[in-house]
Amino acid sequence: MRNLTIGKWLSLASVAAVAIALPYIVPSFFVNMATQMLFLGLFALSINLIAGYAGMVTLGQAGVLGIAGYGIAIAYSRLDFSLGVSALLAILSTIVVAAFFGLLLVRATGVYFLMITLAQGMVVWGVAQRFTVLTGGDNGLRGISRPPFATEYWAYYYFSLLVVAVCVFLIFRIVRSPFGLSLKGIREAETRMPALGYDVRRIKLLAFVVSGTFAGVAGLLLVMYNNFFSPPSVYVKASAEGLLMSILGGVGTITGAFVGSGVFVFVTNYVSGFIERWPTLLGLIFVLTILFAPDGIVGSWQRLVWAPLLRRFGDAEAAELIEIEAGGGGLLTGGEAKGVRPDPETDSVTSVTPESTAERQSRQ
Repeated sequence: MRNLTIGKWLSLASVAAVAIALPYIVPSFFVNMATQMLFLGLFALSINLIAGYAGMVTLGQAGVLGIAGYGIAIAYSRLDFSLGVSALLAILSTIVVAAFFGLLLVRATGVYFLMITLAQGMVVWGVAQRFTVLTGGDNGLRGISRPPFATEYWAYYYFSLLVVAVCVFLIFRIVRSPFGLSLKGIREAETRMPALGYDVRRIKLLAFVVSGTFAGVAGLLLVMYNNFFSPPSVYVKASAEGLLMSILGGVGTITGAFVGSGVFVFVTNYVSGFIERWPTLLGLIFVLTILFAPDGIVGSWQRLVWAPLLRRFGDAEAAELIEIEAGGGGLLTGGEAKGVRPDPETDSVTSVTPESTAERQSRQ
């Protein structure tokens, strides 16, 4: 077991080393692709936070991202604020709008939640499209510069890497906190949570605001990368692409969002130069993932490779928990994961694993 832990940390260190050394070992084209993978992965992770961990699938996250994008663009190019102040105002605007949208969503579940988020995203897109005096309409807003210390492609890559790393760490802490466990409890037994003293509406509202904040950070990185922002960035297609990345990588996983964004960016930026019908290829990858790896690439890795290794080295309980949580709450399979459940004796949400055959036999 100790060897597995060491191997896990060595793998993480290897990924970090490659990420840091990337501008020195690959051309600028691939560094730019990696930069896109970072902020798109953060956007997909913001969707994953509420879809994978709380079971609230959204098709309006691009609208929340657009509030931050248009916020910094308007403040910087129209109102002549500094870049730092514009970014701060954009994040504050995103939090306010996400809170307002969340208040409209806390009573909804399932397909009703999905449709309301879709409508909210379309409202943002409609305003961006028609309010040309402020947003520029189809022409968008130009001239949003990068930070003075990150004007070069490699410097902006490192800036994005740092920002995304901080956000990933915060999300990692959130999903493993009592609040994160309450999200999993809502995902699996929402009707039981109020009986245990949990304010489900407040938790869902807070989750939507937190998710929207991280989407806003991704929006800031996007607009500074392109020096431009326009309505297509907030259209429902952008939300669907973010959800697609999350599903490809694995809902309910931290790294899955970046694996999914990596596949998406590679196909759209590199493969598209060789294959004219690259959207068909992307759709085929998605269909094959749904059919043969419904828990995503990372989820399948955890279930088929990591869990057997844990079981082989004697940690069967951890292996069972990984296999249960790999599906992200059954978002694609329609199943019902049991990785966490409300505990009626302690009035708290606890992590559990299925009772093994040996335990059942000994109890009987």
